[in-house]
Amino acid sequence: MALEKDVARLAGTRPFALLPRAALQLLAFACEKLQLPADATLFQEGDLADGGYFVLSGSLALRRQSDAQNRAHAVGADHLIGESALFAQVLRPCSATALEDSTLLRIPRKTVARVLGEFPEAAAGLRDDLAERAGRLTRDLDAVRLRLLDFEATTPGPAAAERA
Repeated sequence: MALEKDVARLAGTRPFALLPRAALQLLAFACEKLQLPADATLFQEGDLADGGYFVLSGSLALRRQSDAQNRAHAVGADHLIGESALFAQVLRPCSATALEDSTLLRIPRKTVARVLGEFPEAAAGLRDDLAERAGRLTRDLDAVRLRLLDFEATTPGPAAAERA
């Protein structure tokens, strides 16, 4: 019964919503449930990530060391932490600490790869979705870059004096 609840919850979250039910069942079965007590650290910024975490209950604070105000972004139940780590070797961009007793589903990258190997059509759908999202991000970043270049070109200051 608990497995079916986990499958239903995963099915409501990107990127898992793109997977067939059988793939989600295999994924949920193969993953490890973690109990994280309040104030415990799940990972530190800069750690090598080997997968993601799905919050089943409780909440976590995500913090970046570079944030001068030490602000935290709180995430709760049904939130996926570390989507990119499901598909690629990356460093954790922030630290995660439990705000309260929390239950997480640890989703190793190797497990995701194994499940996608069993469901090649789903893997192709995920690849297409990731490619579309990456393309959109690239277009958005290009638009910001162009606005910054326009701003620098029209703003007086040291850079303008150097150009003159």
